[in-house]
Amino acid sequence: MKQLRIKILSLLSLFLILFTLLFLFLISSILESQTLEQQGEDLQAQLLTLSSQLDERVDEPDDLIDSLSDTAEIISERITLVSLTGEVLYDSHADASTLENHIDRPEIQQVISGEQVGVYDRESESTGEVLYYTATYLEDSNGEELGFIRLSKSIEEMVGVTNQTMLALAAFMGIAIIVSLLFTQYWTKQITQPLGHIKQVAEKLSLKDYTAKYKGNSYKEIDELGRTINELATSLDYQVQEIEENETQLRELINHLVIGVMVVDNERKIDMVNPAMNEILGENLYGNIGRTYNEGIYSAGLVELIEKAFKKKKLQNKEVTLYFPEERIIDVNVVPIFGQTDLPINYIVLLYDITEIRRLEKVRTDFVANVSHELRTPITAVKGFAETLLDGALEDEEVLVEFLTIIYNESSRLDTMVQDILQLSKLEQRKITSAAERVRVTEVIEEIKTILLQKIELRKIQFKVKEPEPLEIEIDRDQLKQVLLNLIANAVSYTHDGGEVTVYVRQIGHEAVISVKDNGVGIPKDQQSRIFERFYRVDKARSRNVGGTGLGLSIVKWILENNNGRITLKSEVKKGSDFTVWLPFKQINNTNGD
Repeated sequence: MKQLRIKILSLLSLFLILFTLLFLFLISSILESQTLEQQGEDLQAQLLTLSSQLDERVDEPDDLIDSLSDTAEIISERITLVSLTGEVLYDSHADASTLENHIDRPEIQQVISGEQVGVYDRESESTGEVLYYTATYLEDSNGEELGFIRLSKSIEEMVGVTNQTMLALAAFMGIAIIVSLLFTQYWTKQITQPLGHIKQVAEKLSLKDYTAKYKGNSYKEIDELGRTINELATSLDYQVQEIEENETQLRELINHLVIGVMVVDNERKIDMVNPAMNEILGENLYGNIGRTYNEGIYSAGLVELIEKAFKKKKLQNKEVTLYFPEERIIDVNVVPIFGQTDLPINYIVLLYDITEIRRLEKVRTDFVANVSHELRTPITAVKGFAETLLDGALEDEEVLVEFLTIIYNESSRLDTMVQDILQLSKLEQRKITSAAERVRVTEVIEEIKTILLQKIELRKIQFKVKEPEPLEIEIDRDQLKQVLLNLIANAVSYTHDGGEVTVYVRQIGHEAVISVKDNGVGIPKDQQSRIFERFYRVDKARSRNVGGTGLGLSIVKWILENNNGRITLKSEVKKGSDFTVWLPFKQINNTNGD
């Protein structure tokens, strides 16, 4: 603002000086012109008066010259007496004998040409001064022209008053300029200082310092501008806070999405990624922000789809299979985001991991196929033997009893399978009603041993229960019994004759741990992750022979999950299996779902 003050003062000074000079020049010209005109008229009148006084003395030349000498002592004007031939007879300011002939002087020529008074101004050849000349005829008493009388006066003397007036006027104008500049300096300071303060506030606002405020006290208009700046600062502060809050919420939302999000600009450079994107791709793309997307993405299918979106500038959707770091099926959407023009300003890449969905779809498809297959076997058996009986086997009592026994067994198997399917369905939908109570774990195990005792003794299996300390947990007794019955029955069924099944009951931390260990056939490593799937069997032929439905372990898994528990497996082929159940001591009483 100091520069603005200097500019204003400089321009104003220049303007005032130029105006003053022009004004003084015009006034000087006007005054000088008017003064010369007035002084000339006075000099002409004075010449005519002198001429009329001298007409009475023309007959006595000596008296005439003496009279001119006396008059010259009284007045300051130069008096010159010239004969009709131009000879200078007398001059009050010079020796007449040294002066040249004056007949050709302009003022003399004007009188000769008929003017009453001849007037002219020029530089005097004898004195070197610029003089104003007036001349007229000098007549005798009879009116005859005897010569010329001339009065002249210095121009400088004539305009002397004008010069004094102009000096006074110039002094006044100089004082006026100084006063004006002082006032202007004060006035500009009163304006530029608050404007400078407003500028500082605006600069702080541009640096996002919204605490800056205008606190000056100046002219009303400037203070209103300052208040407007303050209101703008308050508004900007509020808007920035709101934007930051929205950005924080949006960032948190994006960071917590299970969908991978990546923003790519028009130059194919990554602007933003969220953690889900890194997790899905198995790459840390944060280090690739500001670099092109193909430098951090190693899936050719994904890169090809993004590039297709850039070329067509349209939404692209496709399922892409990723093979690194593990095989995944990804639903990819590349969405162009348009600004005010028809061209996209950036692209949003959305990745949704549908591997589990596709797996569940496959499981569902397999389940339907397995159910159909499992149900078809007993139904076919029932139907076939029933048809045989209807075709005439009813007559043979021995055959009748055998066939009815088979039909009964197959129908029982069918009933068991249907019940297991219904129970599994209820477990998956959290519709199993449970009533938690304090249960002694070994008591439940003894009940199961009683149920399986005939099978255990028949196959000469050593059944042991080990419990370092008595253990009670809160759980639905029937659900715990069903879990342990499935595990112990499987252990007995898949253990060779004369084998060993051991149940360990113990406490680890805040959990009850129940392990069912056998030394039977074991489970291959590549199939251990699938044994909890419905109808999945490691050895399908043997599973059917032992009467399993293929749903037992699936039911076990869902019962444990509904009771906030879990199950783990350790197994080796021909060395046996170890199923371990983990249950918290305090269970939530799940009634009609979660």
